[in-house]
Amino acid sequence: MINEKLLKNEELAVYRLRSLYSDFGYTLYKMSKFEEYDLYVRNKDFLISDRIITFTDTNGKLLALKPDVTLSIINNFSANNSPVQKMYYNENVYRVSGSTGKFKEIMQTGLECIGKIGIYEITEVVYLAVRSLALIDDNFAVELSHAGLLQSLFDDMKINESTRDSVSECIRIKSSGKTDELLSEGKISDTQADFIRTLYANYSSINAFCEAVSEFYLSEESKRLLREFSDIFAGAASGRDKEKLFVNFSISADAGYYSGVVFKGYINGIPESVLSGGQYDSLMKKLGSQGSAIGFAVYLDSFERFGVSMPEYDVDTVLLIGENDDPVSVLRKVEELREEGGSVSVRASLPDDIRYRRVIKTEA
Repeated sequence: MINEKLLKNEELAVYRLRSLYSDFGYTLYKMSKFEEYDLYVRNKDFLISDRIITFTDTNGKLLALKPDVTLSIINNFSANNSPVQKMYYNENVYRVSGSTGKFKEIMQTGLECIGKIGIYEITEVVYLAVRSLALIDDNFAVELSHAGLLQSLFDDMKINESTRDSVSECIRIKSSGKTDELLSEGKISDTQADFIRTLYANYSSINAFCEAVSEFYLSEESKRLLREFSDIFAGAASGRDKEKLFVNFSISADAGYYSGVVFKGYINGIPESVLSGGQYDSLMKKLGSQGSAIGFAVYLDSFERFGVSMPEYDVDTVLLIGENDDPVSVLRKVEELREEGGSVSVRASLPDDIRYRRVIKTEA
């Protein structure tokens, strides 16, 4: 049995998350520390940071310490192995830390579901993202959006291609001022401005969001995507933590390669998101892979400063022995003390380098 008291916060999180993913039939994926630098250069929009550690291999090829796991998984994906592949990983990535602004080796865990996936697989992944945060801390929140629905709504509202970047920025930063500015410049209409304000509001239920969006014209494609998004949200919220899920379309406004549902997870006390994921079919196509894909990552470096509490003692018991004590008897005594549920440090004299709860002397 693992003594969880000895694990760091991020190590304990990995242990619990691996058990969760394994229970849902995901298998462990192992990868190399290195990928060709060109893979990341061609897909910088998908990366959290485009600053990458590189080096030249013995054959002259430029390699990179992996800043991301998803790109490597897709790059090595083969549809011949299975129609649907479910994988989880626990890997160290090398990128600039959000907390320090410096390069750091970061422990990261997550999962990917790739291939001929449908609405169930998508919902399952989002559900597992919610359960992941619930395993780490009770005080969490998950925001969901849908990049495909957002683009379809832009089409319905006849927002010009030349204006979409500005509209997306308004939604991303939830800026009423920038929305008013676009309206005063004649780049959007009153109805389009109302539509933008509707999208950058937060909704505590999927029904509230659907009612708000339904006030505007919806094409058949938008209605289909709205039903899909509603089903995914309802499935992910089917557990006891449904009040912790929110609709927030600002996270889709700069979604990069995401083409379907997009989501982020937060834990109270940590200023940035600790979980991020979504459906990235367009990235699959760009890398020459068939099918769809969805996944998420949990950024474990955030937990280093979260909920850290030092134990009161380094060891429960110091067992003092004498020169003539029989080693077999001493070890037997150590095991007896351990069976009582405590840790033991055997010493010839009282230590001053550790904190201990009690001292016991051998009978000899």
